[in-house]
Amino acid sequence: MTVLDAQLAPRKVPKQQRAQFTVDCILRAAESIIMKSGYDAANTNHIAEVAGVSIGSLYQYFSSKEAIAAALVENAVINASEVLRDCLIENMAKPLEDSAHAIIETILETRKQYSFIFLRLPREVPKLGRLSRTVTTEKFLYHTIRAYYQQHRAEIKVDDLEVAMFVSEHIIVGSIDAYLENNSPAITDEQLVQQLSDAFVKYLTK
Repeated sequence: MTVLDAQLAPRKVPKQQRAQFTVDCILRAAESIIMKSGYDAANTNHIAEVAGVSIGSLYQYFSSKEAIAAALVENAVINASEVLRDCLIENMAKPLEDSAHAIIETILETRKQYSFIFLRLPREVPKLGRLSRTVTTEKFLYHTIRAYYQQHRAEIKVDDLEVAMFVSEHIIVGSIDAYLENNSPAITDEQLVQQLSDAFVKYLTK
């Protein structure tokens, strides 16, 4: 199921294995080209050539290279959301302090895995910048995240859970994205996760 607007949504959703394979080839080719040469250097003819499909097949599914890039963003969000959902459920019943480290570590790993999609691509494509603020793992997982906060309500001192979720999300994701963009050697992944875990728990419980 797509959450993209009409201009960026796929023209046709693949229903058979062969069709899904075609779409996957198109997306892999687009990601490879954009990562290597930049978004502006990519065009649908080149994407189709690298994917090994006809330009007609490409246009059956995508109206433009912008629509292809939007599909890359949506797929990354869905994949990252599935990983984070599993982590939240696994850690749901653990004390806040014990679960925080595992959850933040998972957020870091998924942001790192899809850093090209989450950080670089939206900068190169202005419309995708707006999309990346609309289609987020936090919105996909709203009910699971809220259930996690509700599970730990006795430990959380912040009166409004919506406020707690908003502030925590921006502290954690904002810090991780800044860390990945700056690629600073002054701090390690483990140090970042530990500092964010401590800050997260302190904010919620003090």
